[in-house]
Amino acid sequence: MVLARGGVDAVTGAMVKAIRDRGGVVECNAPVSRILHEGGTATGVELADGRVIHARKAVVAGVAPSALVKLTGGMAPDFDGAMQRFAHAPGTMMIHLAMSDLPEWRAGEELKSFAYVHLAPSLDQMALTYQQAAAGLLPSEPILVAGQPTAADPSRAPEGKHVLWLQVRMAPGEIRGDGAGEIEATDWKDAAAPFAERVFDILESYAPGTREKVLSHRIVTPAELEADNPNLVGGDSICGSHQLAQHFLFRPVYGHSDGSTPIRNLHLTGAAVWPGAGTGAGSGYLLARKLVGK
Repeated sequence: MVLARGGVDAVTGAMVKAIRDRGGVVECNAPVSRILHEGGTATGVELADGRVIHARKAVVAGVAPSALVKLTGGMAPDFDGAMQRFAHAPGTMMIHLAMSDLPEWRAGEELKSFAYVHLAPSLDQMALTYQQAAAGLLPSEPILVAGQPTAADPSRAPEGKHVLWLQVRMAPGEIRGDGAGEIEATDWKDAAAPFAERVFDILESYAPGTREKVLSHRIVTPAELEADNPNLVGGDSICGSHQLAQHFLFRPVYGHSDGSTPIRNLHLTGAAVWPGAGTGAGSGYLLARKLVGK
């Protein structure tokens, strides 16, 4: 995993510059209200402010599958049904922390130099965590990914200080109960703080004394993630389960693993399309090569 010096927006900035240097245009804060198509071919998009942008070659939609149906108004009954039934994974909760120092990991001092530290006791616990979250339960022992970006890029925090983020995997988008039988709240507004305490207890068991180093923290629930980005359905940060029935040639649906749709020149891309999440934008890369004829 590569970290950009100065913050993750440095990656976005570099990509935007590359597009503009080649004559492209990048426009933000311009919601698309619908994808235009005529005679079975995509012709462009209409923005929420009424403007129409025509497409000469392709319309590429980096959205969750169900959103594609809404934007097109429907494509083909079987395909539309598959997009609506696309199964999302349980959600993620994020905790961002300002720290006086990095954790003192029990496993060894050298872990302070790693950008990512995964915390999980066993495959059995990981399976139980997934099952609990999929059933709508707050996991009794969620799996944690601890990000230490200042280990690689000290400029992300004031001199001598650090930032740490915790990715809490998994967490239900809608809470039906608690796997440990301790948290009564079923609304994220009330469940976030006690669930975060469970997370801090787990972190403390791997790195004693970490709580004392926390200067401030911010919890971002699955509900907040989806509110900020509707593609994160239920806080699902990987845009869909990667179980075998929804992976490889079946992602997002059989016959369309390349992101093609029943509408010519309309392509779906993103983590919902093979090869899926965590692949360095693999689906977009493959689609780009296809569009330029490689």
